[in-house]
This record gives sequence, C-alpha cells and structure tokens, in this order.
Amino acid sequence: MSEVKSLGIKVKIISLFNCFLFLISPLLALPSIFVGIYNRNRVSLILLLILASLITYQLVPSETKDLYQFYRFYKDVKYIGFEEFLLKLTIQKKTDFVFYYGIYFFAKLGISGQVFFSLCTFATLYLIYLVYNKLVEKREISNKYYLLGIVSIFISIEFLGLYSGIRNLLAISIAIYGFYIGIFDNKKGKGFLLLLFSSLIHFGTLLFFPIYFLGIFKKIKSKSIFILYITSFAFFLFTKKYLYHIAIALPFPESFDYKIKAYLEGMDIIEKGNMESTAALISYKIRVSWIYFAHTYLLLSYKRESNYRNLVILLMGLLNIFSVTPDIQLRLTYLVEIMFIYLLFYEYNYRENKLLIKLFFIFLVPSFIVNLFIYKDYFIESLFNKNFITLAGILLKKVELIFFW
Repeated sequence: MSEVKSLGIKVKIISLFNCFLFLISPLLALPSIFVGIYNRNRVSLILLLILASLITYQLVPSETKDLYQFYRFYKDVKYIGFEEFLLKLTIQKKTDFVFYYGIYFFAKLGISGQVFFSLCTFATLYLIYLVYNKLVEKREISNKYYLLGIVSIFISIEFLGLYSGIRNLLAISIAIYGFYIGIFDNKKGKGFLLLLFSSLIHFGTLLFFPIYFLGIFKKIKSKSIFILYITSFAFFLFTKKYLYHIAIALPFPESFDYKIKAYLEGMDIIEKGNMESTAALISYKIRVSWIYFAHTYLLLSYKRESNYRNLVILLMGLLNIFSVTPDIQLRLTYLVEIMFIYLLFYEYNYRENKLLIKLFFIFLVPSFIVNLFIYKDYFIESLFNKNFITLAGILLKKVELIFFW
C-alpha cells in the first residue's frame, strides 16, 4: 500500500515539474516530458500533444498550402451572416461541411483561426493516442515498447496532412475512434455515427464504410475475410479507368461526381509529380514501402485470429483495391498505417512481435526523413525563431497573411 502511495506521489511530482517547465518553455520541458511518457505519465503525453499542436499555431503557410486557404476562408466569413455563409458553402460545393462550420463559428466568436486550427491538430493527435493507450492497457507492454509505439505513430503521420490539410487527418482520427468503440466496446451504432460524422469533415472516410460494415456490423468469418484479402491483390492488374466506371455506377449523391472525376479521371497530383521528378517518385515509393512489410506480416501470420486483425486485413485489402490510384491510396494510408501499428502492439504477446515492432520502426525512419526533407522549408521558416523558445512567445505570435483576390 505504501509503495502504491509513494508511486502516486512520484507521478504527481513528475506532472507538476513538467507543467512548470512547459509554462516557461515547451522545448526546455521536452526531455523531461519524454521521461514522463516512458513512465506512462499521461500528463506528460498531453503536454507533448499540446506542443505538437502549437506547431500549427506558429505556422505561416504559403498560398499553395491548404492551411492558407483555411485562413482565407476564415477571413471571408468573419463578417458575413449565416445565410450568406450557407450560400458560400453551396456555391463552393463543400459537401463535407462540418470543418467549415467550425471555422465560421470561431470567426463569429472572435477567436483567431490560429486557435481553431491548433485545437483541430490537438483533437487529431489526442484521439489517435487515446486509442493507442486503450489498446496497450490490455497488453503487458514494457515501458520501452510503449514509448517506441508513441514515437512510431507520430513519425508515421504525414506532416503536410497534419499541419496543412488538417481536416483530412481530423476526420481520420474520429474514424479510428469510431472503429475502436465499434469493435472493442461493442458500441456498433455509436461507432458508425462517428464514422458518419467523420465523413462530414472529409468525404474521403466514406471509403471506410464497407470495411466497418463487413468487419464490425456483419463480422464475416475469418476465412471469408482472408479470401477477400487475397482476391484484392487482383486489383494490382486493374486500371484507373476501370475503377472510375465502378465508382460512377455506385449510388453516390450527384454532388460527389466532380470529386470522383477529380481523383479517378486522368493523372492525379502524385502521378504527375512522379512523372516529372525521379526524386518525387523515389520519395513516394519510400513513403508507401511500409505496405509491403504489412502484407508480409499478415500473410506469414495468417493463422492468428481476432476481430481486430480481421478489420486490419480488410483495410489492407482496401489499399490493394486503390493501388492504381496513388493519391487515394496515400490518403487511405493515413488511417490504415496507424491501425496496422496498433495491430503490432495488440499482438505484442506473440514472441516474435517485439522484434517486428523494432523492424517496423526501422522501416518508418526513411519515410520520416523524406517527410521532413520535403517539408523542411515550410517548417523552418515558421518555427526557427525566438518566438518558439518560450510558451509566451508562441502564444503572442500572430499569423498575418496577405490574400490576393
């Protein structure tokens, strides 16, 4: 009893110390925060997520970035009425409108866009790590591997999606939580509603609806799921044109027609980049190389059975279906890669998984380096300044953009 009490006091001291340092300088607190995370201190993890979110607060996006367009939208709607706002959404065909409602209400309340976008980043990371913590609680995972999981998840995240696209990864994090409560808490209806809500933030999560139905609502047999998975490899032989004809035959609302055409007609943005630049092609191949590791893992350990594994197998099959559409496949990996990392830790008790967790981390490192290299200028210009040294400096910085109409 005294040992438990002593441990509780130690945890509180670590929390208070980290909070004190963080209030002075988040960067100064970073080493102590990682020590706290290693010891499963949740306050330390929250502080790390806040620090990661403050990066969004500091970023000054160029006009080619999504975040720039969000700031522009914030300015456009700040002084207009609700009816005019609704008309603007209709004209711009924003069918996944929830995110823009958030911008509008924050603008009308006089709360800066910096705060709103930072809160979105925090919510994204919080939900992703909430699910991770819930999963590892069910497994006797050592502190070393717990920390490795924290780092693995973060370096697997597409930085431009987290710090510029924002709404896509926010929708993904809500979908991840929906999948979790649907399969582990057996709250299938609530999980489905969360998935539906995520699609109103970014329509891309609509692609996960069939997976939710088959893996959670229907819960088809493991053998049937594995057969579907093996069959999905046939899509490597398909063409994008064939996928387009399948998509337009499905009962999507007419408002989605232009989105389907944008992603499935002609060459997408990644294909164009890969055609124009060998460096872009190499970086893309590195970015998706983890998929081959995941397929190998699932195929070699096919005898293992669990509802969660079945869900991940279905998600990997979905990646195969869209293998000929690099842009869509890459966006799908935002969710599937994190769900696969969860699986490695969910199956932690298998003897070989400790080695595989380390190997997968090594697999992630080149992708992380490429991620940093591609977007280094975007972050260096905004973060390498005296403002980022102290918390006060971060919060007092105002993002001022020039908009050209």
